[in-house]
Order: sequence, then structure tokens, then C-alpha cells
Amino acid sequence: MDEGLPKQLLRLFSLLAVRACREYQNIQRENAIVMKIQDLIRFAPVITLFFATPGLTAEQAQSTANATPATLFAKVGESSISQQEYDAAVLRARRGRFYHGQPPEGQLDTLRQDVAREIVTRTLLLQEARRLKLSPDEAAIQATLDGYDQRYASSPRWQEQKATMLGALEQRLREDQLLQQLETSVRQVAPPAHAQLVEYYKAHPEKFTEPATQRVALILLKVEPSASSSVWDAAMEEGRSLVSRLAAGADFAELAQLHSSDVSAGNGGDMGYLHAGMLSPAAQEVVDNLPVGAISEPIRLLEGIALFRVEDRKAARLREFAGIQERARELWSRDQGDKSWSDLKTQLLESTPVSIYDTALSMTSN
Repeated sequence: MDEGLPKQLLRLFSLLAVRACREYQNIQRENAIVMKIQDLIRFAPVITLFFATPGLTAEQAQSTANATPATLFAKVGESSISQQEYDAAVLRARRGRFYHGQPPEGQLDTLRQDVAREIVTRTLLLQEARRLKLSPDEAAIQATLDGYDQRYASSPRWQEQKATMLGALEQRLREDQLLQQLETSVRQVAPPAHAQLVEYYKAHPEKFTEPATQRVALILLKVEPSASSSVWDAAMEEGRSLVSRLAAGADFAELAQLHSSDVSAGNGGDMGYLHAGMLSPAAQEVVDNLPVGAISEPIRLLEGIALFRVEDRKAARLREFAGIQERARELWSRDQGDKSWSDLKTQLLESTPVSIYDTALSMTSN
């Protein structure tokens, strides 16, 4: 028997494995390109067909789209939304929101309703932008298209299909620019009068209130989470010993400098003023129930065994209007802009005939 044969077979298998690996990497790169373009073109049915069927040419995709029965998902004013557009949008939303695109039980209907509202609202806003004769920035659009062409120049699939892809991209970019211009315009509100700011300040005290804080000191005896129970027990015993020493008059700051592994050790364990939520839930509960000046019993946290002392407490404080006028103006303008944008969408939905041909869905203002 030829002893060189196994070596030749091994070399052949090795070459085949390398080739398969390269092919896989190429497929992954092509898929990455597909996903990037898919993220930009959400509702284009021809592109969706192209992506869903890797062997399909752009011309075949167009032909298939045209040959598909004209199932209508919705009629929005004079515009029609095909079932194909809606299904593609639902598919994208599933992939974007849920692990492996699989929504938990009972959430698919909510997702479909959300997508219906999104696609109808987008159509209404585009109609309004065109009614106002808004114009996209042609130079910016061309620069973006050129950027995509340069980025994917090495992709054979891009080169084969880029005429169709760029056309769909251009349409999407135009629409996105129109929507951005419309939103920017609608959100621009007149500056508030002084009386409006005062009224806003009084109506929203929570926006101008400094939260209650506590000045906390800490001694942390570091223990690795994976340490044995004997190590944790020893650290807990050391914590109890420190509590006894503190009760006998030992200085907290000195013990913190000597024993604590927390970054606050250099400051004698002083963590400064903390508001609710800055500590772990277990630590927060202990600190909240400590009288000022009292020292906690040692408690087990993820990082180790901890001793806390509350040095001081400050109650929540509503800031004076004179010191927050500029902040109030920013918040008022933001809230009014949000309201104007929401009101426009509601007004368009209420004033434009919208028919959803899926009886399981409805379109109400939101």
C-alpha cells in the first residue's frame, strides 16, 4: 500500500477546508452588506424579494413583484400600501426587536399593530411634506449614494445589482430627508413668554427638584464572588470584628484606609453624597434604614463584605426659579416641540381617510 496516500488525502482535505472557510467568509461579508442595505431600505418590496432569494436577479425580483397579485394592505388618502410592503416591515421589526426574530407569546399582534401604525404614519407625513413642497438636499443624497458605492465596490453582488439597489436607496434617502425637514420645521416653536415659563416651573416641580442625597462612608472587605464559603465566612467575621472596634471608639476613616478595598479607601471610606439608585438595591436598603452616624452590620454584597455609615442626609430641594430659567426654557421648548409633532400626526390621521384591509388591525391616533 502506498504510505503517501493518507498524507495526500490529508492535504486534500486541508485544502478543501480552507476553501470552504473562505467561501463562508465571503458569504458572511455579502450577508453583512445585505443587512446594512436592508436597514436603510425598510419597505421596498423589490429589494425585500432580492434579499430573501439570494439567486434572484434584480430584474427577476421586479418581475416577481409585478406578477404578485395586487393585495392591498391599506389605502392612505390617495396612496396605497401593498401587503408586501407591510409584510416586509413586520419581518424587519421582528428581527430588530426579538431574539432570532421570534416574539414571545402574545406579542406578535402588538408588533403587527405597531408596524401598521408606523407605516401608515410615515405615509401621512410624506404626503404632508410633499404638500408643503419640501425639497431634499440633492448634493447630500448623491454624496451618500457615492459613499455606499465606494464602500461595497468589492462586492460582486453589489456590482451586479447596484443599479436597482441605488435606485431604491435614493428613493429612501429622499423620503428620509423630507421627513427630517418636516419634523425639524414642526418642532420649531416660538420662544416662551416669562409667564409661560413660570407656569411651566410650577406645573413640573419634579423637573427642577434636586433629589434627596446621603453622604455615605464604606469599608469593603473584598471577596471574589467565586471564593469558597470559608473565605466568605472569614471576611464576615472580620467585618464583625471591625464593627466591634468601631463601637469601642475606633476611627472609621482610619479603618477604611487600612482594610477597605473600595476606591473610597483613600478618602477614609467617604463616598460623597449619593442619591437613590447609585448603590446596589441591597446596599441602598441598608443605607436608607441607618440613622445618621450609625454603622451597619456587615452585609454580603457581590464585591465582598461591606460596612456602611451615613454621615449626613439632605432632603430633596426645589431649586429657585431664578437659577433654572434657561433650563426651564429648554425643557419647555422640547416639550412643546414633542407636542407639536404628536399633534400633527394625530391631525393627519384624523383628517385623512385611512382604510386597513386586515380586519385584525385598526388605525387609531396615538
